[in-house]
Amino acid sequence: MKVNIIGIIGAILAFITLALPWWTCTISAGAMGMTFSFDVTVSLYEAKATAMGMSQTAPLDVWYGKVALALIIVAGILAIVGSVTRFGKKLLASGGVLALISIIVFAVGLNDDLSRTSPVPNAPSGFPQIGLFSSGSFDYMGFSYSYSSYLTYGFWLALIAAILMFVAVIKAPTQTSEA
Repeated sequence: MKVNIIGIIGAILAFITLALPWWTCTISAGAMGMTFSFDVTVSLYEAKATAMGMSQTAPLDVWYGKVALALIIVAGILAIVGSVTRFGKKLLASGGVLALISIIVFAVGLNDDLSRTSPVPNAPSGFPQIGLFSSGSFDYMGFSYSYSSYLTYGFWLALIAAILMFVAVIKAPTQTSEA
């Protein structure tokens, strides 16, 4: 039996995404020559806020985080099993589909949540909206704010893992296992 190295690499990358943030936002505020920065990173199971060297982590208790987490774990398992069994192509393809669905679920769910929030609590209407990919600046209550948000390492690595799983379906195994 042959081991599909590309599928194994795709599975490893899928599991690595579990430890990485999938989205980040940085907000800076400045007034009277002083600047303050506030960072938020979101992974599949937790959100972390950091300000002035102090950080607070909280469980990410949203449906899309739980669903994406389960999907990427199952995708990684399917890719490993598919890389070492005779049912490889079907399992690898299924893993790739689940990895893609996980990133879609995460992006759609987070975007929906972000569309209902504002960077500043109780902000007046017409205030800038933070999205999956956004940046800008605004003035509010004597402070000048700038912000930037984007999908980050975990998200893009999950996409690469999905692509590798699909490539593994069409690529011939490259190594023979001793069993």
